[in-house]
Amino acid sequence: MSLLARKVVASGLALVLAVAGCAGRDGAAPPSFRSCDEVACTGELNGVKYQIRLPQVWNGTLLLYAHEFRAAGPFPPAFARPRTDAPVAGDGRTVNALLEAGYALAGTTRDAGGYALREGVEAGRNLYWFFHETVGVPERTYVWGESLGGVVSELLAEQEDWVDGALPMCAALAGTNANFDLALDVAFAFKTLLYPEMKLTGYRSDAEARAVWTQVRRRATAALSGGPDQVGRLMLVSALGNQTWKSRDHDDATIGSRNDAGLDVLFEVMGYATIVRYDLEQRVFGNPSSNTGARYDERVSATERQDMEFVDPGGLTRHLAELARAPRVTADAAARRRADLLGDPTGALRVPTLTLHTGYDAAAIVANETVFANRALRSTGRTGDLMQLSTTPPARYTGSGAPYGAGHCNFTADERVGAVTSLNRWVRTGARPSLTEVAIALRGTSKGSGFDPLFAPGPWPSG
Repeated sequence: MSLLARKVVASGLALVLAVAGCAGRDGAAPPSFRSCDEVACTGELNGVKYQIRLPQVWNGTLLLYAHEFRAAGPFPPAFARPRTDAPVAGDGRTVNALLEAGYALAGTTRDAGGYALREGVEAGRNLYWFFHETVGVPERTYVWGESLGGVVSELLAEQEDWVDGALPMCAALAGTNANFDLALDVAFAFKTLLYPEMKLTGYRSDAEARAVWTQVRRRATAALSGGPDQVGRLMLVSALGNQTWKSRDHDDATIGSRNDAGLDVLFEVMGYATIVRYDLEQRVFGNPSSNTGARYDERVSATERQDMEFVDPGGLTRHLAELARAPRVTADAAARRRADLLGDPTGALRVPTLTLHTGYDAAAIVANETVFANRALRSTGRTGDLMQLSTTPPARYTGSGAPYGAGHCNFTADERVGAVTSLNRWVRTGARPSLTEVAIALRGTSKGSGFDPLFAPGPWPSG
């Protein structure tokens, strides 16, 4: 049955929650499928690990998951070895809740660590057809994922006609070059203001990139305990990528907690500006990033200016002048084109698309959502097929950590399940869910949710 026909059928269904969706289409008997006793629910496809989890009674919907970015080697801050499993959701509670609701779950790794967008799309495509041919024929398939996996899911939604709905979460939907240009801005400022001998591009090895990241951490920590000039420089670095002054561990209730959050953010961004940059440059055979047109003086907000003036009177003017004088970085044009070709979401929406982002995300800033919405408007004008949700943290949480809303992909299980619930409701009924319905779904059975219908992602950093 075609996508259009499925939507027509779905529009006649009663409005139901995903957790009540265990019957097949039009209330018919649940669709048949082969169990994990009959098919291999774990294994490898073309050398790539996969996992399938099946409910006792299937509601006919397959959730095809793409996991977060995983470095090819140990990654900061703890330099732990990257995971190598093939998850089917972001956490165990989410897995259990979705299985109880009748969803079939599937997920795959990518055949290489690092910025493996093409590999992720290919792995997802292969896993869908494996499920289709060996387990059962889905009545609906939703692609979803977090971080780099969110980009993979959106690319699948734009390219594959078997996709019925998409849920990219905390994803860099503005594309590779925009996000790595922004990481370069932060690294450029750190080099100019605090680490003159720092290498920005052209790392010879992963080890060299990690050594630079380690030195950044040492120098930033020393600067925070230095005099007003050093602290002011560090505050400007943290501001220039349109970064947040909230992190997963520190709120912005005091200047001290703001500065601690700024360090958290800096260390996370610099992981991408060094270690991930090395991986990317190997893939595209050169440096794809540039800051030749950046206007850093336009990126400092009134509040940030006030705070910097309080800490280091007159320092901001001096430090901005240093940035203006410093030689800029020019991209290799061929490498930049190749970076675009890795996979850049176009916004050409084909199916209901729901995005979920924390309001305070250092690795993939929430303004990615603004860029993606503008692309969708320019591409097809089908903005009715796009619903963008943001979560924000409680006002104070330093000492206990943000339960949601601050930090990259910092969602609760109820928020993940609620997002799936909302997308499923949208696809099956043809009616875009209301904000009230979304708020109820994301809160789930927990004491609270960070869903903030009034939060605005804001523009991409100017210049």
